[in-house]
Amino acid sequence: MKAKIRVRTIFSVLIILILGLPVILVVSPLSTRHFAPENIAVAFVENITEANFEEAKKLATPESAETIHLFETLVGSQSDELKNTPTRFNISRSEMNSSQDTLFINGKLFFANKHKLIRRIDIVLVNRNGNWLVDCRDNNIF
Repeated sequence: MKAKIRVRTIFSVLIILILGLPVILVVSPLSTRHFAPENIAVAFVENITEANFEEAKKLATPESAETIHLFETLVGSQSDELKNTPTRFNISRSEMNSSQDTLFINGKLFFANKHKLIRRIDIVLVNRNGNWLVDCRDNNIF
């Protein structure tokens, strides 16, 4: 009888681990992934390339709004073409400054379906009150 109880206990623990561990691994990184500076940079580039300028402004410093507006004006009627051309941004390198309030990211923007390089992009993120924001006021992205 004790052997059956032990086997059931071990089996129950294994079932809980098999079912519970993937749920924990999937759910817990979501909260940290969203706020990681590299993910902010990727989201910013995706919003710019998809002509979602209002969303891009939310991820950038207030001083960068003028640069984003300038880019939005230059893109003008091409916004539909941008939205219909899937791209992806891959980070090649990221480097934090010594005071850990600025992150420099180098990446490559590709056409998603052709794997063709569009351009290299350098992004600067700054930490403002615990939030990472893209600083593109020097027009270092476009």
